[in-house]
Amino acid sequence: MSNFQETAKALNAQWDAAFNAKDAAAVAAMYDDAAAVIPAGAEQVSGKAAILAFWTNTIGQGIIDHKLALIEAVESGDMAFQRGLWSAAVVNEKGERQTFKGNVHLVYRRQVDGAWKALTHIWN
Repeated sequence: MSNFQETAKALNAQWDAAFNAKDAAAVAAMYDDAAAVIPAGAEQVSGKAAILAFWTNTIGQGIIDHKLALIEAVESGDMAFQRGLWSAAVVNEKGERQTFKGNVHLVYRRQVDGAWKALTHIWN
């Protein structure tokens, strides 16, 4: 397993922990200053403030138990990507749990301090 595969697993665990703790600011902090979030069937969201607002709204919709699962991760210089799967759930007003899942693709850029931040995040 490549070194970046371990890094991607750690980034996924950090992202899921922040999302599941309903900490939109911590989620948004994981994105590069030039990042774009590209939700399935919706407009692209670019820039720190817009990404924070997007995740604040998304978390506020009651989505729980988010999980990113890695399939592949590759690093080349200061750029890297991962392909994977995502899943999450909501509980409706009747207390019924509904689970959603799909594919996810993230492109990362290495920051000046060596940390990796998401540059592009797309899912379906």
